[in-house]
Order: sequence, then structure tokens, then C-alpha cells
Amino acid sequence: MVTRFAAVRVFVMLMTFRLLVGFIIAVWSPYSILSMHPGRPFLDFIPLSIAGLLLVATGTAGYLWCAWDFASIGLSFGPPMLVARGVYGLVRHPMYFSLLLMLIGESLLFKSWRVFGYACVLALLSHAFVMIYEEPSMVKRWGAAYLQYSKEVPRWLPRLRRRS
Repeated sequence: MVTRFAAVRVFVMLMTFRLLVGFIIAVWSPYSILSMHPGRPFLDFIPLSIAGLLLVATGTAGYLWCAWDFASIGLSFGPPMLVARGVYGLVRHPMYFSLLLMLIGESLLFKSWRVFGYACVLALLSHAFVMIYEEPSMVKRWGAAYLQYSKEVPRWLPRLRRRS
């Protein structure tokens, strides 16, 4: 039996880890790229900048929502369970998707091909990791429940209508 204190401690550690990973991938790394190779001035083409800001905001909100759902629903103060609702009902890997939205938004906002290239490399590495390790381990852990979930929910591009 997991005590409430232990569950809260795990929740806080998991949220801290997720936020730290998100910060490194979506803030620190692009900042490092831009500090070595600055993009063009960021408001020289307003529509592109607005699109970039919207993608960054959407990706940030999605990532925070995912981290919260993953920690609160996945733990639910008991043994870990398959998270298949909330944002996870729209796309199977919403954390990766949200990070990529942020990076693409940053590449538009700062007019940086290098940040866009970083996003593309991260997308390829994420896809390889998901295909080789993450999804097979989910099948081993949750079996038929995960297989059913993977039939109903797309891997990368969100379905805007919720599944039944």
C-alpha cells in the first residue's frame, strides 16, 4: 500500500523531472543554438511571428497538460496505470508532439533554420525511440489495453475529435 506522502513525493518528483526535461529540450537547447547563431530580427514578418507564438503557446500548454495528466492520472495514488484520456485521448505521444510544436514555433519566431533542424532531428529520434523501445514496452506492460488504445488513438497527429 502506497502512503499518501509517498504518492505526493513521487508526483512532485515526476512533475519536476518532466518540467526539467521540457525546459532543456524546448528552452535551453534552442537558446544555446540561437546564442551561437542568432536568427533574423523576430518581428520583421508579423504573420510568421504570430504563427510561431501560437505554436509555442499551444505546445507549452499541451506539454504542461500532458505532464499533469501523466503524473496525476498515471499515478492516481496507487500503482501506475495506462493514461488514455485527456490529451492522451487525442494523440498517443502528446509530450513529444507538444515539444515539437514549441520548437517549430521557436524556429518560426526567430527565423532560425538551425532550430528547425534541431526540431527535425528530435522528431526522428523521438520516432525511433517510440518505435524501438517505448511502444513495445507499453505492450509488454499493459497488453491488450494498450493494443486497443493504439488502434483508437493516432501516434503523432492528433485527432481533433475525441475517441468514444
